[in-house]
Amino acid sequence: MTLKDLEIGKSASILSVGGEGALRQHFLDMGLIPGAEVTLVKLAPMGDPAELRVHGYELTLRLDDAAKIEIGEVKKAEDMDERWRKKPRIPHPGLGEGGKYHTKEDEHPLPEGTTITFALAGNQNCGKTTLFNRITGSNQHVGNFPGVTVDRKDGQIKGYPDTLITDLPGIYSMSPYSSEEIVTREFILNEKPKGIINIVDATNIERNLYLTMQLMELNIPMVVALNMMDEVRENGGSIRINEMEQMLGVPVVPISAAKNEGIEELISHAVHVAKYQERPGRIDFCSPDDNGSAVHRCVHGIMHLIEDHAERAGIPLRFAASKVAEGDKVLLDALALDENEKEMLEHIICQMEEERGLDRAAAMADMRFKFI
Repeated sequence: MTLKDLEIGKSASILSVGGEGALRQHFLDMGLIPGAEVTLVKLAPMGDPAELRVHGYELTLRLDDAAKIEIGEVKKAEDMDERWRKKPRIPHPGLGEGGKYHTKEDEHPLPEGTTITFALAGNQNCGKTTLFNRITGSNQHVGNFPGVTVDRKDGQIKGYPDTLITDLPGIYSMSPYSSEEIVTREFILNEKPKGIINIVDATNIERNLYLTMQLMELNIPMVVALNMMDEVRENGGSIRINEMEQMLGVPVVPISAAKNEGIEELISHAVHVAKYQERPGRIDFCSPDDNGSAVHRCVHGIMHLIEDHAERAGIPLRFAASKVAEGDKVLLDALALDENEKEMLEHIICQMEEERGLDRAAAMADMRFKFI
């Protein structure tokens, strides 16, 4: 039975994911991973595409693509809400603010007069354009990224003359599936911005955090702008910002770009972490125990093997190792490894696949969604 055969209102667990290359990686990046529970919410009026729920968010998929995903019996989802309600509240970690978490000894600011460059990155439809307009006002201009017809918008942050922020295309992951993803990835790897402002749709948090984790692996100073908090409140929801900031290790600022709420605080945090080059407090999301141990050993084994190559290529080590582990050929080629090193990597990854019971790309996607 495939996902195409699932009835409206019914749930099933994914057994295997078909497709090849970038298309299959795209499925996995969207959370369609062996073992995940998926529910068919509804079909479009003409019967195609289908709206699905997976990992707590809605996803639209064409039936031709749904036919590539094999499903099995229904499984009962774990009650995450109850577990979180029992957790004690914690004080605000205060990342990116100075104060008790930042002393004079920590300060190594960028030289005076340095232009502080930012990348504004996030999923499609997360309010990125609205936020860019709020941050820059009329201080912006539009062009194209080199060699493609994808829009490039640059601007100066209002009130901060030595800044430049680039609004990157909306993407769901850092896999080279679409021209937008390729543009975003190449910009961050090649242009090396001093900071990243990652805008996250608070009403669709599970889906958005997948990109957040990949951006954090780049080890560039970063702030998470938790957007659409007004909608979360209106729907009777709430988000534990302190826990989120502590677990991610980067400042998390609740905002509403549409209502101009929290923008000044966001800018203040972003400029601070970029000026003082305060990098993410964590870039490692693989658990060294239970099912995550095989992935943990694999990624860290790869990091040791490619460290000098990643440095020469100017690619952040953890990001490079994660991409090699999931089988990203573009990045593997960029590392310029010799045949012996490639064979050693293949042995490490095959061992992980055998222990984990998932292929490399699925195991890496599963690791990220497990953390989320």
